[in-house]
Amino acid sequence: MKVYALIGPSGTGKSYHVPHLAQKYKIDCIIDDGLLISGGRIIAGRSAKAEINKIRATKIALFYFSPDREAVKEALRKLAPQNIMILGVSLRMVEKICEHLELPLPEEVIEIEKIVSPQEIELALSARENEGKHTIPVPLVELKRNLWSSLMDTVPVAIWRWFYSSREKTVVRPPFSYLGKLVISEKALLSLLDFLLSRFPWIEEVKGLSIHYSERGVEIVVNCIINPDFSLSQVGHLTQKRLKEGLEYLTGVDVRAVNVNVEGIADREEQLVYV
Repeated sequence: MKVYALIGPSGTGKSYHVPHLAQKYKIDCIIDDGLLISGGRIIAGRSAKAEINKIRATKIALFYFSPDREAVKEALRKLAPQNIMILGVSLRMVEKICEHLELPLPEEVIEIEKIVSPQEIELALSARENEGKHTIPVPLVELKRNLWSSLMDTVPVAIWRWFYSSREKTVVRPPFSYLGKLVISEKALLSLLDFLLSRFPWIEEVKGLSIHYSERGVEIVVNCIINPDFSLSQVGHLTQKRLKEGLEYLTGVDVRAVNVNVEGIADREEQLVYV
């Protein structure tokens, strides 16, 4: 495994520019502030950028806490990347991350000031200092209740090939991101959910479908008539699992809960037995 280090002071645009460097150097994985990212998707870890306490944030970025460290190490064993890029404020920090994750020391070191113009660094610092905005190397999804209402809370996601959830709500790309924003209407989300449900053989009929927004994502409520060949527990488990996976995969929206209300069971003569 070859390890690259991208170093530079906080807020100078390392996370913003790392996807371009990953393409250039054919990097398989990125480690950035406590997160392991591969193929545009956060695989393991948690973002230090969401922490208010600086000491705790530093410990998270260095994989000081055993559960985070072991989760990332296990993910790296499964991925077995040929190349990995680690972001840090200094070479010493990157070396410490390598030590904690049992990775080789960096073979190539890239300094952000040598690849980014002073103007770009100034913009990044301004977004960090004046607006409190941070960056992870994933684009942004914004939820709208409909096309004419005000924006809901922002939910960053990765969009490489398809859409993947980043599970970070407060960490966003700065407004000068070249990737821009993707706006998803509630009507579009409901249409996707209806399409997914139509492909579930254990659902005979959808009687009601709604989305509720919470501070950390969306909650889906499904009222349905079920196929008698499936048990109630099967229907609940399968519907929760498949809807969550499907909607997060297609849109990047963070699904916090799926509630399934069974209103009836279709008998083999297509009569309904209500429960």
